[in-house]
Amino acid sequence: MIDNFIAKSYFNYSGYIFRMFPGLLSLILPKTIVVEASNMCMLRCPACATVNYSRRPKGVMSFELFKFLADSIDWKLKRINFSYAGEPLINHDLFKMVRYAADKGIDSIVETNGMLLEGCVEDIIESGLYKLNVAFDGISQGAVEKYRKGIDFDKVVSGVRKLTQAKKRKGLNKPEIHLQLIVMKHNQDSIDAVIAMAKELGVDFVDFKSMILSGGSGLSLQEKDKLASEYLPTENEFLRYEHTGERWQIKKSLRGFCSHVLSDTVIMWNGDVTVCTMDVEGRFVMGNIRKGSLHKIWRSRGYYQTRKKILLRRFPECNECGYLLSDFRSIKLR
Repeated sequence: MIDNFIAKSYFNYSGYIFRMFPGLLSLILPKTIVVEASNMCMLRCPACATVNYSRRPKGVMSFELFKFLADSIDWKLKRINFSYAGEPLINHDLFKMVRYAADKGIDSIVETNGMLLEGCVEDIIESGLYKLNVAFDGISQGAVEKYRKGIDFDKVVSGVRKLTQAKKRKGLNKPEIHLQLIVMKHNQDSIDAVIAMAKELGVDFVDFKSMILSGGSGLSLQEKDKLASEYLPTENEFLRYEHTGERWQIKKSLRGFCSHVLSDTVIMWNGDVTVCTMDVEGRFVMGNIRKGSLHKIWRSRGYYQTRKKILLRRFPECNECGYLLSDFRSIKLR
């Protein structure tokens, strides 16, 4: 609670400085990049923009393009998040990319629905992956499939178990394994049960995240109300929205400076670069790494102008941000 308050105060103060002098951000090269391994998925989650609304061409990033990107980075990059608008494990070269990044001293994070985990255990162990987040929205098939349409929960559990056993067998500390529960109306009373199951499976953390209604894509008020009625939790701690009498919108208490504009940028599977992890449609592409270095794109005038809009909260995706500072909590188990 105190850590969140300190972090939020820091970022809000930083926001004031950078809103006054937005050009300063161009001088700070990103510490994290988001690489879209794939924008395809086998599930049909009701609020997911990728499977329900996206018209962007589908594909996976080639290892050659990733290698080109990694080799072109001429500053100290801290981490790569290989999760964006799809299921990353669909890309058969994913853990080859993770290994290539690890050999350059770059940590990698992968977020997965867990459906393909069973067949990737050895690749994960050998890749040097730093952190793995597995979607885990309950403790039974019936509970989880209420939102994750098409899930095979037994398969997910089996994959997690095999991974923790392999990690223990080899005496490894990494990857750090997280189970992530999106808190919704039908599972908000299952938190203790999820924690108990996570301990039994031998994972390192359980993360609890708030529900987002539209995944960054525009919904009609009727569509949003329907999703809200079915899925939004009643527990205020995990509710990022408030109802104004006309529509659901992000709580005022959660609005503030976007810390991601300081340190993140997104490279889509085809090499397009966008400024925001909520831009799943690629409406705000600043360039392509095949035509110009990421370094130059980050410092381009177009990027500067868009970054300025984000700082002033004139960027449309800010209204449905899925990466708020206080929208989750994490419990360490090991």
